[in-house]
Amino acid sequence: FRGEALASIAAVAQVRLRTRRQGEEVGVELDVEASEIRRQQPAACPPGSSFLVRNLFYNVPARRNFLKSNPVEARHILNEFVRVALAWPERHFTLTHQSTPVYDLPPGTIAERMVSLFGDDLRGKLIRVEEATGYGKISGWIADPSVSRKSRGDQYFFVNGRFIRSHYLHHAVMGCYEGFLPRDTYPVYALFLELDPVHVDINIHPTKTEVKFDDERTLYVLLQAALKRGLSEAHQAPLPDQELNPVQRRIYDSGRLGAPSTRHSSPQISVPLPPQSQPRQVDWDALYKPVEPANRPETPVSPTLFGREKKAPRRESGAREVLIQWQERYILTNQDDDLLVIDQRLAHQRILFERFLKAGQGQGLACQQLLFPQTLGFPPADYLALREVDALLTRMGFEIKEFGKDTLIVYGTPSGIATGKVRGIFEQILADVKTTGTSQALEQQMEHIARAIALRSAVTSPHKLSMLEMKNMINDLFACEVPGYAPQGKPTYYRLPQADLGRFFGETGR
Repeated sequence: FRGEALASIAAVAQVRLRTRRQGEEVGVELDVEASEIRRQQPAACPPGSSFLVRNLFYNVPARRNFLKSNPVEARHILNEFVRVALAWPERHFTLTHQSTPVYDLPPGTIAERMVSLFGDDLRGKLIRVEEATGYGKISGWIADPSVSRKSRGDQYFFVNGRFIRSHYLHHAVMGCYEGFLPRDTYPVYALFLELDPVHVDINIHPTKTEVKFDDERTLYVLLQAALKRGLSEAHQAPLPDQELNPVQRRIYDSGRLGAPSTRHSSPQISVPLPPQSQPRQVDWDALYKPVEPANRPETPVSPTLFGREKKAPRRESGAREVLIQWQERYILTNQDDDLLVIDQRLAHQRILFERFLKAGQGQGLACQQLLFPQTLGFPPADYLALREVDALLTRMGFEIKEFGKDTLIVYGTPSGIATGKVRGIFEQILADVKTTGTSQALEQQMEHIARAIALRSAVTSPHKLSMLEMKNMINDLFACEVPGYAPQGKPTYYRLPQADLGRFFGETGR
């Protein structure tokens, strides 16, 4: 603790301090309440100091009311614990939550500490980076591009041992990973900057987590040089008879000395194409052959099938309904005389989003039991984040229970969700919870969770749909309150009016 921080804590909590200096036989135990020493006595204790803080804000009830729920406050403590544990890998750290051990981190290297904190998927996937100049030194570990996260959270900068946040430096890191990470994902890294204190101003933010450098541009270039060299060295030593894959080749080319800049041009990648398959034989005459009206029963058309229009589509003698799946991605259909091109993935996302949102606001969805329950393990911080939205997940049709340390077991999911998508759904929910927090209103939390489930549960593209599936998707889409846009704001369909099509072909007066 800094001196003023310890005094501030002792002013609003009950603190017990046990301390003993090296070489002395007996230590001292102090009890402090509201800045007053209530008891002082000799005590047998190991060298060093230990602080026990209880009943935070017990004497300031107005401030205590601003505390969040227990899981939220526990997650804040956990986040701070991770920062300190990363900054001091040579120290032994333990964390206990409600008498349950959460972390037990023995002394080790930074890489070992990152695996313990962020997950075993980093084991063997961390790349050492180091660069030193007269201005300063950069060292640390970054994750291989094959390992990424759905949300910001496992990215850490330290300046002279102090954790900081820097959007400018994060931009430099993202520039090195550009083109190598899946869309909407983020790398994992812990980078340590050692600078002369005269180059850093740490007094621009009350929490000291934001700093100002006197030469940010030099630091930006230094950071990018260190990361590019680390990425290139990790991928430029294949076996003599082994060729680089396209991702490895791009990393290798962008990290070589004298390689052309990739800001305006990308290195050319030659990827062997698969042998050309034989084209499918399509009977085009049969495809465009009119359907005989006599052989087709007249079916009433729902006036709300396509949007909110009150009149039913005009049906002329011999008219046909167009319903074709193109490239296993789009559905081509018609509304009156206009042509609609529907993106099946985005349309399904909108349908599922409104279904789950209404379930969260109403009586909830029925739960279908899994034949084989799935166990999902998470890092402690992620586990606590998911436990904060337990009630909402239950209302949306999930049956979840605790299953050991930092592990959940999923017994049931909402109907219609494939078993193979369960983990992806929880990863997306976790990413949204960590990004937006749980301090929002209940309606906003429901919206974020419904969006996360819809994004991961919708059909993928390309995906073959039957004629019945296409009809049901169109009916469900235009029964939605907002059929024109997916949950993330992208349009679900494109309308091509007949008049525009006629003008394109130079037809007038039709």
